[in-house]
Amino acid sequence: MRIGFDGEQVEVPDDLGRALLAALREGRMVEPPRASRFDDLTALVAQTSHVIQHLAVFKELALSRADATSGYSNRRALGIAAGMSPTQLGRVLEGHGLPRDRRADGVNLVVAFRTTDDGVLHLAAEPDVAALGSFTLPFTPAERATEPTGFAGRELTFYYRPQVPLAAAGLGRSAGYTLRHAERGLIACVTEDVFDALFGDPRLDPTRPNGR
Repeated sequence: MRIGFDGEQVEVPDDLGRALLAALREGRMVEPPRASRFDDLTALVAQTSHVIQHLAVFKELALSRADATSGYSNRRALGIAAGMSPTQLGRVLEGHGLPRDRRADGVNLVVAFRTTDDGVLHLAAEPDVAALGSFTLPFTPAERATEPTGFAGRELTFYYRPQVPLAAAGLGRSAGYTLRHAERGLIACVTEDVFDALFGDPRLDPTRPNGR
């Protein structure tokens, strides 16, 4: 069975294709796979596990972006949609740099960065970052839909504004991507400008006449 979207197609086992279709059609009963050979069933389990792991990450990114659309987004509705208790939802959002208590907390917001090998400051002028907190990390991005820019593999110093109110952070499509400094226990969100500089603007599509 082949499934496709946006002109890209991939081959999937019939059993997995039927299961995906049933999952998208709410209310359908779960039917057992029709495959009977051990090797086929083992491969099916492996592919299913990969899909589940990918969708779990996708779900968290969707949750964080939904919450970041407003400083007063309806977290009760978000928890119901995700099938999570308020505590579970709070842990997931906190893991993506979003505050558990939006009445008191904000997000650490990275607004600029410096490449340490050449000392070049990106997206800001020196006076703009003089009073900001900073942390240094090697930029080793996980696989994303867009290719990382030339900063991948380089050590970067990130400059951030602490505890920016969520409503003023304007995370947009960068919501869900965070930078973490384990030794300092620091989690920081990034502005869209920083996100685009690190990964390229994901909206750009050279195959379309208008580029988007």
